[in-house]
Amino acid sequence: MNAKIDYERYLTPEALATDQSLPAQQKLERLEDWAEDLNAGLRASGESMTSIDPGLTSALLQRVMACMDQLREAQGRDPER
Repeated sequence: MNAKIDYERYLTPEALATDQSLPAQQKLERLEDWAEDLNAGLRASGESMTSIDPGLTSALLQRVMACMDQLREAQGRDPER
């Protein structure tokens, strides 16, 4: 299954994090994939390989990371992992 398709159907990371139809582990996996893709876009932007707005991408990445931290905390895990 393509992970990008899994998270692209959500308008926001918060919508994914609060989707009651998914278990927490699947939410985390999809958010992790989203974060990886955003980081890849930022790296490419830094090398002038894409036209994404680094400021907007960074802000979205922060929101994705915050959702991941909240889910991990709810599961009793260390948010730094």
